[in-house]
Amino acid sequence: MFTALLCPQSVNLSPHTPASAVAHHQHVSMQRMVHVVSGCRLLLTCQRSSLLRCAAALHLHNMANREQRIKAVREKIGAVPDFPKPGILFRDIFPLFKDAVLLNDLILLLVEHIKEKHDKVDVIVGLEARGFLFGPMIAQHLNAAFVPIRKKGKLPGECVKVEYSLEYGTDVFEAQKTAVQPGEKVIIVDDLIATGGTMDAACQLISGMGGDILECLVVIDLVDLKGAAKLKKPFFALVQFEGE
Repeated sequence: MFTALLCPQSVNLSPHTPASAVAHHQHVSMQRMVHVVSGCRLLLTCQRSSLLRCAAALHLHNMANREQRIKAVREKIGAVPDFPKPGILFRDIFPLFKDAVLLNDLILLLVEHIKEKHDKVDVIVGLEARGFLFGPMIAQHLNAAFVPIRKKGKLPGECVKVEYSLEYGTDVFEAQKTAVQPGEKVIIVDDLIATGGTMDAACQLISGMGGDILECLVVIDLVDLKGAAKLKKPFFALVQFEGE
């Protein structure tokens, strides 16, 4: 159809054809060209609009699906009252490990978040002890290294350390001295954040080694304890619990 409009039937114009007829023919041909170009633009606009609508609908679908997946993870997390001491409601991640499909999806949710936010990750750092459960699986998906941060005296070789405050006293975190190289892009992983002391100490340790901390990432945020507010680095939690 477009070819026919762009190449209309030829008209026999002789040298004796009046100038007005030639001009009229040229005007008609030009108008046809304008209509075709306008039609093409309209068609492309409609197609682009449809693609944008489809993309928006797909994004909403993915967001809804993501929320459903997060809800499934949240509902699987256990709650143990008065542990480890009276008055504390302990959030138990281990029921997740009884469901291989759900555990895999939890890791994928965290990996998807990281890939959406960061172009490159060199090192996943896991905090003792439950950060060791999630960190290696995340690192494997990202083709990144995994580095553990442990309590004092648990790692072999030369280590760097940082001392941090607890409710009653202090403790020490250590990492092997050459585990993180200056400039490497790092994400620090743990199962949850409460008061934020251990995560903040891990940030100090990794920054002191020259690592570029992209984000602190946890599965659970106990929001009433305001641990995230203590951090100076970007923070992400997959699920939140109030009233702890």
